[in-house]
Amino acid sequence: MARIELKHCVVRMKDGLSGTGAINEPTTAPVETDTTFDIDTLVLNTTVTDLVPVGARFTIDGETDATQVHIVTGRTPTDAGPTTNIVFTPALGAGTYVDGGVVTFINQQIDIKIGDGNITYTENTNYDYDLDRGVLDTVREGDQAPMDVNLDFIYEYITTGTGESITPMDAVKRKGGAAEWVNAAADPCEPYAVDIEVVYTPPCGGAETETTVFPDFRADSKEVDLGEASVSVSGRCNTLEPIVTRAAQ
Repeated sequence: MARIELKHCVVRMKDGLSGTGAINEPTTAPVETDTTFDIDTLVLNTTVTDLVPVGARFTIDGETDATQVHIVTGRTPTDAGPTTNIVFTPALGAGTYVDGGVVTFINQQIDIKIGDGNITYTENTNYDYDLDRGVLDTVREGDQAPMDVNLDFIYEYITTGTGESITPMDAVKRKGGAAEWVNAAADPCEPYAVDIEVVYTPPCGGAETETTVFPDFRADSKEVDLGEASVSVSGRCNTLEPIVTRAAQ
C-alpha cells in the first residue's frame, strides 16, 4: 500500500457557520446565470443573526445540481444587518428558482498550501497504575487529555489584503478577512475554534479517498519563520482522536 503524500491532499480550515434564509424576489425569481438576488428570513448562528458574512457558502433549493456550493462575495447593506441582497460566485446553474426558496448556509472555509510542510497529531491517553504494597497491581484509566495537532505550512502573506483569499493565520485568529468567521465549537460560548480537514485522494484509480477531521481546534502557539516563509501552528482539539472516514472516488 502506498503511503499518504501531502501533495495528494487538500487541507482546509473550516468555521462553524450554519443557518438559512429565503429568496426574496416576489416579482422576478432568479434564473440560471444570475449572480445576485434579494434575501430575507435570515436565521444564522452569527453574532448578528441576520448578517450574512462575506465568504459564507450556501446551497439553494431548486438548483438541478443540489451539491453546487456558492460563495458570497458581497452584501447589501455592507456593514449591518439585516442583509437584504447577496452577490455570489459561481453563477446559478440550471434549475427552477422561486420566491421563498430556501437558501442553506454552510461553513466558511479556506484551503491551506502545505508545500514542504507537514501535519502531525498525537492522541494522548492517561493511565493510573495502582500499587499493592509497592508492587504493580491494577491499572485504571486516568483523566482524558486533548489531542495535540501541529501544522507546518508555507505562506505568501500573514494577513489578508483587499480581494485576496483569507490567510490561515487570519482564520486561526479570527482576524482580518476571517473577522466574521463563526466559532466551530459545539458550545458557542467556548473560546473560538476551527475544524481542520485533510482529504487524501490517491493518484491511483480505484483507491478510496480518506478524510481526516480534527474538530474543535484551538491554536496554543504560532511560530513564524520569515526567512523560510513558513508558519508552524500548534494547538489542541477538544476531542480524544480525529474523525477518519473513507469513501469511493
